[in-house]
Amino acid sequence: MNRLAWRVIVICLALLLTGCASVGPNYQRPVLEAPEQWAESQEKSGAALALEEIAWWQAFDDPVLDSLIEQAAKTNLDLEQARARILQARADVTKAGAAFLPKVEATASVTRSQGGTSTITTGTGSQGGTGTITSGGAVSQSLITAAGTIFQAGFDASWEIDVFGGTRRSVEAARARLEASVEDLQSTLLTLLGDVAKNYIDLRANQAQREITRRNVETQQQTVEVTRERFRLGLITYLDVVQAEAQKASTESNLPTYEANIKQSIHRLGILLGKEPNALKTELAAIRPLPSSRGVMATGLPSDLLARRPDLRQVERKLAAASADIGVAKAELYPKFDLTGTLGLQGNNVSKFMNFSSGRYWSVIPGVTSNLFDGGKARATVKNKQAVYEENLAKYRSSFLSALEDVENSLAAYYAEQTKRRILDESVRANQEAVTLVRERYRKGLTNFLDVLTTENSLYTAQSNLSKSEANLLTDLISLYKALGGGWDAADVRVARVF
Repeated sequence: MNRLAWRVIVICLALLLTGCASVGPNYQRPVLEAPEQWAESQEKSGAALALEEIAWWQAFDDPVLDSLIEQAAKTNLDLEQARARILQARADVTKAGAAFLPKVEATASVTRSQGGTSTITTGTGSQGGTGTITSGGAVSQSLITAAGTIFQAGFDASWEIDVFGGTRRSVEAARARLEASVEDLQSTLLTLLGDVAKNYIDLRANQAQREITRRNVETQQQTVEVTRERFRLGLITYLDVVQAEAQKASTESNLPTYEANIKQSIHRLGILLGKEPNALKTELAAIRPLPSSRGVMATGLPSDLLARRPDLRQVERKLAAASADIGVAKAELYPKFDLTGTLGLQGNNVSKFMNFSSGRYWSVIPGVTSNLFDGGKARATVKNKQAVYEENLAKYRSSFLSALEDVENSLAAYYAEQTKRRILDESVRANQEAVTLVRERYRKGLTNFLDVLTTENSLYTAQSNLSKSEANLLTDLISLYKALGGGWDAADVRVARVF
């Protein structure tokens, strides 16, 4: 190898090792302003549970719910899709990093010349990053033994030197998108577990409503029997009997709706667990009360949402990828430096060629490519990527504001529902006492039957509303936990075990 070739190689390596810094902006996560504290004071709900104590769903003290959560994290098909997206993103990182390495191809040929003409039969092959070699073509025996035959085999290598950091920015963008896909998995998991818990609450709430309705139907049936007996004795008109039967039928008409709601919740839970709709029918058909709650977990500070919510982390990683894409586009404005090399053997004798005693040949060709004119395409691409970054920045800020709103709304709904439940609890107690008194007065003939109907209907309505409020309170808690990011600082280890 002559001195000039060595100098070219040394210069190119120096460019590689001491080249310019990567073009494009060096990304830094934007600083977002957040309120110092939440508008709704957590003191309303008493002492908050520490995130380190339990995972959020365990605050409901329901082993069936815990089991459903664990199964869903293992078998849900949305999670399978999110995991597959992570594998795709990992492959993209590897593909982007492959540009740092030279591309090597294996070549082979057999050339025969005779009578001023040439007959050539070649076989070619290539070697890529997988380490496999494929070849095509064949060489006949007559060509190998004929005079004027030349055999060649060798390697061609090409290497683009990342002087201006385009490849480095490409890898940076791919890694940011990989991290975004990981956060997408966490966000999908958070949504999934929230949906499982919500549908489980809906199931138990409709079971509770069905039992309340059944108890009231039984009580109203007793009232029907009392009115029939009083009518038989001639103490009242038949109108009282008809009114009693009408109220019972009206109450009983709610049962089919609750039955359908129960079945729909079971079906939905089956799908969330990656099973067919009726797979959980036997397991969930047994009546259980609504889960209890130990209280609200610590909400932390509004600024904590940036670390706690996976959807915000996902948007931020996409913003980082968009920043790196600007550098990739800007690198296209600068010259490209590359090395192309060839190394091989050639000869006209098969035995010598196979023993590697033939003539050797090599070449090293440095190259520079510069885009002199493309009609402004490269610069337009840079502007496009800058605009994409600005779009993602606005989305990041908007997502954070929406996250703050989610928490504030969830806190407001939860505390309002607490107050509502206390009032409804008092209403149920008062209506129960009123029903007892009015029935006694009716038996003694001291009041008309309309008072009985009105009081019984008020009790049924109050009991139904109280049950709905208890379910809404749990649903509001689930919404709050999701808005806070699910308390993943505490649950990460527990959830990771099921992957």
